[in-house]
Amino acid sequence: MDILTKNTELTTGELFLEYLNTLNSPHDLVDSVLIGFSERLSDYLDFIRNKDRDEDPISTKIGIRLKDLGAPMESYKIMKADAYYYKCRGNEKLYWFQMYLSGAFANLGYPTKSIEKETGYFCEELKKEKKQQSFLPLFLNNYAGILHVYRENYIHANEVYREATSVIRRISPDRFERSVPKKYLWALKLICNNYTDSLLVTERTIKDDEELEWVLSIAEEKLEETESEPIKFLTLLNKAEAKARRGETEKADEILEEIIRDASATVRRYVEPGYHRIKALIHANEGNAEKSIRLMIRSLEDAGYYGTTLSETLAMRDGLHIYDILSSKKGMKDLHIFFREKGLFDYLLKVLKIKDWYLGSEHTENVKKTAVRISEILLLEQDKIKLIETSALLHDIGKCAIPWYSLNKITPLDDLDWEILQVHPAEGARMLRKLGLEKEAVITEDHHERIDGSGYPEGKKDISLETEIVAISDTYNAAVTPSRKYRIPKMPTDVLYELKKGKKDKFSIQLINALEKCVLEISS
Repeated sequence: MDILTKNTELTTGELFLEYLNTLNSPHDLVDSVLIGFSERLSDYLDFIRNKDRDEDPISTKIGIRLKDLGAPMESYKIMKADAYYYKCRGNEKLYWFQMYLSGAFANLGYPTKSIEKETGYFCEELKKEKKQQSFLPLFLNNYAGILHVYRENYIHANEVYREATSVIRRISPDRFERSVPKKYLWALKLICNNYTDSLLVTERTIKDDEELEWVLSIAEEKLEETESEPIKFLTLLNKAEAKARRGETEKADEILEEIIRDASATVRRYVEPGYHRIKALIHANEGNAEKSIRLMIRSLEDAGYYGTTLSETLAMRDGLHIYDILSSKKGMKDLHIFFREKGLFDYLLKVLKIKDWYLGSEHTENVKKTAVRISEILLLEQDKIKLIETSALLHDIGKCAIPWYSLNKITPLDDLDWEILQVHPAEGARMLRKLGLEKEAVITEDHHERIDGSGYPEGKKDISLETEIVAISDTYNAAVTPSRKYRIPKMPTDVLYELKKGKKDKFSIQLINALEKCVLEISS
């Protein structure tokens, strides 16, 4: 019997939560299960957006379950709709708390530019709103998290974290807990732990080192009184990472083993990605490439399995940092050779396959083959063909920064969904620039641009031939891929017809002709 019809006395929210509790991880959401999950999620979103509905006291629990299943951006939408529900009823306390939670969930997924702007606006509003000042440090923490994790603007992030720390320390625990339905120590530790992580990856001055010690001391203060077990172990992970980055390997290992030994089964799902990430960093600093890379992949697999998108983002960040460390230790001049030999490209594609179930690495391989053949038809030089081959293989790597559900969504996409999907060119370019692959980064950043200016993210018209080759190869293969869930796959002849007639201004005619020759070769 369908779990949603088994007990008709349950509310809409209770029925949905009961269903969600039957799912353990994103890996359960395949084929018909994903279809059912998506339909039920859409129904619940319709319910929660109805301002005339009954109150749903378990909406936050639903948001948490969706986050654990890898759909934090849907949690963001639910909390935001719930916030406006309470605002319409004059409940300012629950309005601000649900709005804070919406931002927190977005930070666990992908906070877009519009969400960043929205969070900054809320911070400014709370500075004017004296009655709700207790919420200000939480919103500042959300804003700093966007700058820290997703924009890598550590200087600005640290300024905002510093402000959040200062504000919350001026608020008494009693006053905070009268306003916010959370414990004061939980909030203080949360802010300090996030600030610590930002300071750890900042190129610190002596002053920053002193700040790090101060923040760590606050995070560890009264740790035994902190009711939140995840916060306790996050503090210990930060302590271990600080030791690891200073080269204090033995002390870092001791803390890490303590975490794995003492964490409950529930909390281990949150700490294991960080545990393996820090162990990988230790091995990289020791020059042990094989162990380091293996542990980084394990960290990503843990994060992907448990649906913790933020853990995936941190693992990717440190994974690229580790490859940079290893290449520096080897003194490599030809980064392509080193990265191929040490499995970087395989690593990135493995991550992409974990995240993008329906296109993933198979799509990138097809784009690479098409792009290389077009390059050969156009008689390009070997160094350009090599650049195109690598860029085509990595063109979608920015999708690694996007929550898996947003990538694999089978229901109609809303404006936020499209905004999230359209960040992947810039995210991919940012990742490749960290590795010194500047030419590949430019192609990756521009592979959705079009010569008529109709593309994204910048609407550029002036793009290189190499970029255009990758772009038309991507367009063709995406259109004919049978597993693209929100679009019916097209026949190759139909795609070629569209490019030659309906979309002829988007690509150069020489490229359309070269693609046609390539497709005819494959079909003959």
